[in-house]
Amino acid sequence: MANELSTSEKLQKENISNIWKIICMDFLILNIILSALNIEKFMSLLLSKSMLDNSLFKLLSSFILGILIVKLLLNILPAEMKHNIIFGKLKYSLPGHRAFTVHAKKDPRIDMENLEKILGVLPTLPFEQNRVWYKIYQKHKNDEQIIDSHLKFLFFRDSSILTIFILIGFVILCITFKATLFQWIVAISFILIQLIILIISARNNGVRFVQNVLCLESHKDLP
Repeated sequence: MANELSTSEKLQKENISNIWKIICMDFLILNIILSALNIEKFMSLLLSKSMLDNSLFKLLSSFILGILIVKLLLNILPAEMKHNIIFGKLKYSLPGHRAFTVHAKKDPRIDMENLEKILGVLPTLPFEQNRVWYKIYQKHKNDEQIIDSHLKFLFFRDSSILTIFILIGFVILCITFKATLFQWIVAISFILIQLIILIISARNNGVRFVQNVLCLESHKDLP
């Protein structure tokens, strides 16, 4: 897999609305938990008549602000750092770095013999594997299956990163409003479970993305 380019940026934009749905769900659930905290004054202010005036305008403003915040948070970290976090590696973190030595061999759809005939000797060094894989990806990047795989990987990757920001933000809220031990456990457990699910999904879809590219290439007719 390669660094983010224009194609990835376009796919990321397509994912914004779906990521925003996850963020809204999180804030809805966490708001239920927050309602049990000692912040009655804050909640009464939030629900006061003055705060409800021009509610449609405020709803639209919140939505626009939310989209901007999501975009901002997604661009705070460089792609390489996101991949380091998702795959738990400081170097050669992408599945593309193990495209031929690990992931291709685990996918029965990939014709390894034909792939070797097409590419010659398959690379074994991580940086070479990623470089060769990326060249192959460029040939098939407009294929619907590849676009879908790429889209899913970026969705789960970016959702995972945003969940980490939500976790940090909620920890700050719990400290600020002096949450009870039970409220800490419920809130943090919810976010951590979501984070684990998203990271596992991002890893699986990242590997599948790499395999799908190699699968198409391996079944290409020989020149």
